[in-house]
Amino acid sequence: MKPVCAVCLALALAQPAAGGAWLEPPGRGFASASATYRQTGGEAAQELSFYGAIGLTSELSLGIDLNRNSAGSGHALIFARLPLHTGSRYRLAAEAGFGGNHYHGGWQMMQKTTLSYGRNFETGQNTGWLAVDAAYELRNHGLEATWKLDAAIGLNRPGKMAPMLQVETSKPVGGRFSYALTPALRVPLDSSRELILGLEYRNTGRRSLGLELGVWQRF
Repeated sequence: MKPVCAVCLALALAQPAAGGAWLEPPGRGFASASATYRQTGGEAAQELSFYGAIGLTSELSLGIDLNRNSAGSGHALIFARLPLHTGSRYRLAAEAGFGGNHYHGGWQMMQKTTLSYGRNFETGQNTGWLAVDAAYELRNHGLEATWKLDAAIGLNRPGKMAPMLQVETSKPVGGRFSYALTPALRVPLDSSRELILGLEYRNTGRRSLGLELGVWQRF
């Protein structure tokens, strides 16, 4: 847990924004799809994820969040994002999601509330972005509650490969703290599409290494 706290502190101290706190422009959108292969000891696992958001107005973005893993669990959420603060140094946004989580085909109601912080920064000739998302999830008709704190930091290098680091933490109420660290590269495919290549280290009580392959698409 101590290494994760140090990483989160370093991210929080980064200077001047792009991430979950940014709404999509009206009529424009963003989508990402990813597949992760993990190896835990002699066991293998896979996870598929899809995220998409579109701007309805300058004050409202709507989206969908889908997830499924080889253990037979996952979720499907529809969310709305609203701005709380739009400034030159940083931005804040609030997000509310509703839908369901499932396990081996059995669906139950799920809700998720997220507070997002984001800012841009400059590093010599490049620019970068920092995003921090604090979320509270209620699964299984509100019987299971989980706190999450995720962060991502990356550089913008138009037309070139760019590094990115993602940190995910999770703490169910009454459960075990878990975290994942994923250093990744963003590889431009064209002016609106990027390939994401990541190496994941995850600790959920059992340690695993994983490979992440994803695509980011702006439209």
